[in-house]
Amino acid sequence: MRYHNNLFLFLLFALPLAGVGQSDSSNGGRLLNITEYGVAVESKSDQTVAIQQVIDQATEGDTVFFPEGKYLVRTIQLRSGVNILSEGLIKHHEDAKIGEYSIEKQNSPNPLILGQQVKNVSISLKGESKNDGIYLLKSHQIRIYNTELIGDSTKFRAYPGIVTFESSEIEIVNSKIHHFGKPRSETHSYQPGTGIRILSSNTISIHNSEIYNNGENGIFIYGSRKVEVLNNVIHHNGMSGIQVAFGDKGKERDYNFLSNILDSNAADAIDINNRSPQSAMDIECVIANNITCDNGFVNGLSTPDGSGIGTLINISNVLLFNNEAYRNNRPAIYMESCGLILAKGNWADNQVEITLGLEELLLEKNRFSSINLIANTKAKKIHLRANELGSLSLPNGIQVDKFQIEDNSFSNVAFNFNMKGDMHLSGNKIKNSSSNPVILIVKADDALIENNEILSQHSSAIVLRKSAKNVRIIGNQITSFNTAIFDDSSSNLLVKDNLLTSILGGEENQTFRSHYPDQLTLEGNEHVGIKNSTSVLFVGKGKARVRNEKLTAGTANYGEVEVDE
Repeated sequence: MRYHNNLFLFLLFALPLAGVGQSDSSNGGRLLNITEYGVAVESKSDQTVAIQQVIDQATEGDTVFFPEGKYLVRTIQLRSGVNILSEGLIKHHEDAKIGEYSIEKQNSPNPLILGQQVKNVSISLKGESKNDGIYLLKSHQIRIYNTELIGDSTKFRAYPGIVTFESSEIEIVNSKIHHFGKPRSETHSYQPGTGIRILSSNTISIHNSEIYNNGENGIFIYGSRKVEVLNNVIHHNGMSGIQVAFGDKGKERDYNFLSNILDSNAADAIDINNRSPQSAMDIECVIANNITCDNGFVNGLSTPDGSGIGTLINISNVLLFNNEAYRNNRPAIYMESCGLILAKGNWADNQVEITLGLEELLLEKNRFSSINLIANTKAKKIHLRANELGSLSLPNGIQVDKFQIEDNSFSNVAFNFNMKGDMHLSGNKIKNSSSNPVILIVKADDALIENNEILSQHSSAIVLRKSAKNVRIIGNQITSFNTAIFDDSSSNLLVKDNLLTSILGGEENQTFRSHYPDQLTLEGNEHVGIKNSTSVLFVGKGKARVRNEKLTAGTANYGEVEVDE
């Protein structure tokens, strides 16, 4: 527990402030109105050359100003220290070379705005692009603010609205990026067209913006570090709202995805996918205070994706804090082959799924419909503490070296412990209205059931198979319709200081029943059985120690068992 708290506090106090700290080059320079330099407003001719001359003649700190109107261009090239401010619309001229996005060619021959090896530039404009809106190549200290970029929604293989490559200290604020690419229409296929594409870059801040109706992801981050996405609305994109993909340089770390609304994206709200043969990568990521809803659908039909809070694959050191997720298609949190994951204070109307390897998971003070471990799960440590949960699914054959289930509330759960590892179930409030036992222990290396409140309305509360060994059931309050605790000859069972109460009407109303007890110990339990019926029943031969048992109602029948009283 020591490092849980330390890591949580470190991540919480490391949450960033919006902006990346670049200087504002708009202070102190001249305002150059392009119409005073021969640029025509509302002309149908290409104005690229005339506009570029104004930019090239400007000095550092100047701002090139586009007044109201429409300006047709092929590509405007930025210069270091020269800002762009447009009240009019900058739009691609028909002579602009139109390309199609591909993995080999991720930027177009004619982006609307091109920044190549420039720095210290502020951009504010309204742009309409048939290719990429703004392309920044090896550029630094660029601020894009109060900008609207509109793409070509008829294009099947569209370029991004904004793309950065090998750039740093980029801020995108109070902007809209939309309709880059044809809308997704199929549940199992999509087409390129990303709102913002961050490639091999660092120190990127995207905040207080709206990114929507793009063909693919809202924001795509590849091979980059130190990226923050804050206070944005990201909706109706053809893939995930935010996706992080991994290169081979190991630079992917220091991500903060905070206080965003992620709505109606066709895949996941946030997808961080590092499928590789390497071990889980430490990425130092905080996902906090986001609200997500209705992700994972196209035209009302389910896609293969749609996690509400996040998909986490082969990553480590991730904090998920105070997120809310509603009506999403897939699990609220999906974890595959992860390292250290901490989730605290999250609320979702669906489940958490865990599969393959897991180093350590702490779920604390969350509300989920269920926690589902897939059959091939192998975890070193899982700690569920003070959560409000519906159920916990534990298929046969999982391995959890240390499984702590502490102070949770379960509304309708049937535990099946047939696993390798230690299991401690303590301080929980557990209800079950199904016909299955609340707790079935087939196998566990060390099982402790302590200080729980258990209500089983239609079945036995605890059932132990013969293969269960060294189980301890201590200090619980158990109310059960059928036998409260049924022992099928498990060895070295300790049942101590429990309050066991039978509900009238069950087929077998014993508070405790043991078949062929094998070194059983009953000590200090209170049995509230059914009047004039057997509450404690031993069947067959065996050995048991019985100490200080109290039968408030009902009787005891030890049969042929050798009892040491």
